[in-house]
Amino acid sequence: MNDSGSRELLKELLSDAGVSDGRIQGFFRRVDRFNDIVKQEWLTDGFEEAELLYTKYDPYTMQDEWTAKNGTFPGYNCRITAMSLFGDFLSVSADFQINADEDVLFVDEEALKTDPDALGGSSLADFRALYSSMKAEDTTEIKRHVQTVQEEWASRGVAFRENERIRLITVFFHDKPTEEESLLFVGHVGVLLTAEDGTLYFVEKVAFQEPYRMLRFADRTALSDYLMGKYDTSWGQDTASPFIMENDKLMDGWRPNPDSRSSAHG
Repeated sequence: MNDSGSRELLKELLSDAGVSDGRIQGFFRRVDRFNDIVKQEWLTDGFEEAELLYTKYDPYTMQDEWTAKNGTFPGYNCRITAMSLFGDFLSVSADFQINADEDVLFVDEEALKTDPDALGGSSLADFRALYSSMKAEDTTEIKRHVQTVQEEWASRGVAFRENERIRLITVFFHDKPTEEESLLFVGHVGVLLTAEDGTLYFVEKVAFQEPYRMLRFADRTALSDYLMGKYDTSWGQDTASPFIMENDKLMDGWRPNPDSRSSAHG
């Protein structure tokens, strides 16, 4: 996302979907801040075909570049970026409160203390309601975990405004930190934009010190294969495979990593 053509396309897609000008401008300010710090040969101009895990950069060197300019400020990750773009299409009950002390959001919240405007106008309470981990059944059945996500979001007052042009794509992971605990957490998230011709564009921040990306897909199964190829990589575990929610429903076209021999998806 480093050339004028890609940026103009994304601005048009976001605007057509109804994302506010303020959120769009804030997003591109953060893109520029990141791109201006790292080496330009690490970034992509336009769309390029590549193998699933191929990158033009070394993530550790890129992290060093960021840290040299920003010190302890970690920057912005997938969750912050997605909320900054999607916040206008999300509502949370005003009376809902959640504490995220030792949650997976710890580093996110450290970043937001430094730059609270990074959410584009959304509140920290909304951020926590959407992304905080959830207690889950000790099962590998995806349909039961999907139900848990839906019920937990409903109990938190999280509601999605229907808009075919923009959707929140959330990759949930199942974890058992102890024998007694079973949790679901948001391991990755991005925004799916649909152009007038039906082409799908997925916008993501790969990680705190890794680039912003816009990827083009022919259909949702191709998007699923991209995400599951990156994240559904554990074989023989007693946890469920990652699964993808599109807004508050299991994404049509989702399937476990075709290369994973033991993904359970009941």
